[in-house]
Amino acid sequence: QQTASESVAPRQAIWSLLREPKMRLLLFISWMLTCCWDIHTFVVPILGHERGFAASTIGLILGSFAAAATVVRLIIPALAARLQEWAVITAAMLVTGLLYGIYPLLQSPWAMGACSMLLGLWLGSVQPMVMTTLHLITPPERQGEALGLRLMSINVSSILMPLVFGTLGAVIGVGRVFWIVAASVGCSAPAAARLRSWRQPQQH
Repeated sequence: QQTASESVAPRQAIWSLLREPKMRLLLFISWMLTCCWDIHTFVVPILGHERGFAASTIGLILGSFAAAATVVRLIIPALAARLQEWAVITAAMLVTGLLYGIYPLLQSPWAMGACSMLLGLWLGSVQPMVMTTLHLITPPERQGEALGLRLMSINVSSILMPLVFGTLGAVIGVGRVFWIVAASVGCSAPAAARLRSWRQPQQH
């Protein structure tokens, strides 16, 4: 018979999760998409102010993003069985890169609102897929630690990245900040496609 000390697996430090390439890549993708979310919330009001929009108009542009993100999260559970996580994440990064690339070129509040809504649909759909992938690649006994690690990275990003965006916007202009993010997330999309090989077969 096993003793109590033998039956309990040794506890590993939470940082040991970062030794797994899968975890590092997924955290990077999650961080990249969180930055895209943050830049919309933080920089779009600055862009709208440059366009001379009223505060209520800027609020509607931001509201269209939030409404689209909410609606798509209500729909995703019904479609989850037909969707591959890696495909949704990869497509979301490519489309987000495209939308951020054209965002600074839009002059009409209606056009910006439509672009904002599309961004909300894609960025809102991808977060549940990230969470599903996190559970797929993490041992069951360490899923709580993995969730905590992801949450910590998101919170740190939400504090630091607005400062970075604001500084870059003051130095190089708000439009170029959008293009830097567009290039970064678009070029990172092929890495997200690697998640395909980590999709585990369903158990019956």
